[in-house]
Amino acid sequence: MTQTDRYDVVAMLLHWLTALAVIGLLVVGNQMADMPRTDPLKLVLFNMHKSLGVSVFVLTLLRLAWRLTHRPPPLPDTMPDWEKRVAHLTHWAFYGLLLGVPLLGWVMVSAAPRSVPTLLFGSALLPHLPGLVDLDLETKKDYKELFETAHAAAAYCMAGLILLHVGAVLRHRFLLKDRVASRMLPRFLPMLALAAWVGAAPVAAAEWSVDSAASSLGFIGSQSGKSFEGRFKNWQADIAFDPANPAAGHARVVIDMTSAVTGDRQKDISLPESDWFDAKRTPQAIFAATGFTAKGGNRFEAVGSLSIRGMTKTVTLPFSLEIVNDVARAKGRLDLVRTDFGVGQGEWADGTYVALAVAVVFDLTARKKS
Repeated sequence: MTQTDRYDVVAMLLHWLTALAVIGLLVVGNQMADMPRTDPLKLVLFNMHKSLGVSVFVLTLLRLAWRLTHRPPPLPDTMPDWEKRVAHLTHWAFYGLLLGVPLLGWVMVSAAPRSVPTLLFGSALLPHLPGLVDLDLETKKDYKELFETAHAAAAYCMAGLILLHVGAVLRHRFLLKDRVASRMLPRFLPMLALAAWVGAAPVAAAEWSVDSAASSLGFIGSQSGKSFEGRFKNWQADIAFDPANPAAGHARVVIDMTSAVTGDRQKDISLPESDWFDAKRTPQAIFAATGFTAKGGNRFEAVGSLSIRGMTKTVTLPFSLEIVNDVARAKGRLDLVRTDFGVGQGEWADGTYVALAVAVVFDLTARKKS
């Protein structure tokens, strides 16, 4: 087979990178669909699924641009005309689905009632589509259901098209024994497969067990110009972190909002009520980080979502970290505006009596799991 009978190296590279990303997309999507919402790994896989989807979208744009500017090798003259037409139709259907499935996913996430941030491979933040994230809750629910159905249907169509494509390749390779299947096979395929396997191998971050007796999670507020402090007696944290590879880490902290105490009886009685934490309706606050970023020295940041009173916002949590003999101590402070989460209703909403600025502070000690 001559060089003109084969796709060029750029087309091959884009094809196989897209194929690997699509396979990962389908595998991760199928795995996370069966996991309970309470599993911290579900959020990690969800962000990986979205990251792979964006990768497929970008790779497809690049491949389409290359395809439109570089003539592909011709199909063999012995191939029937109807089969050539089906091959071309399948080819362009692939382009449509490779662009459409990620776009539908992006729309679905942007219109979701819970605003969960998309961190591409634990680092870059992908913004929600404008116009969707600001819709009212009921409209978001309708849109999310509509686009979730469309996204799933398009994904199933893609899976079916992949099976059809693979079946056609096998037919040409082993039954017809023509050169069609070889047009996209690189001569360095074994090396490519090895590199893909090595590159796809997950880098697991170390798991840490938090020592609750040596740790604290609290908040700082101000009432009538006087500062006050409080803490949460009950909370749980699942943390995976490697300072050498912070992007591979993740964390999930679940806080019992009924356990807030300040030492002031009036505040302690009021905080769980509907004007403040509304703990009867939403007893838990949840912080979920899908990756960390090194900021130099012992400084790091965790970008994730914080949910309080059923309202979710993207936040960036700065912290310092010291690790000695597999014992880690992390200290940080997250400054918030309480009304962003609906905390402080009615006469408490304008900040006249209780300041709008609130800080969440923590001092965690954890030991690396063996």
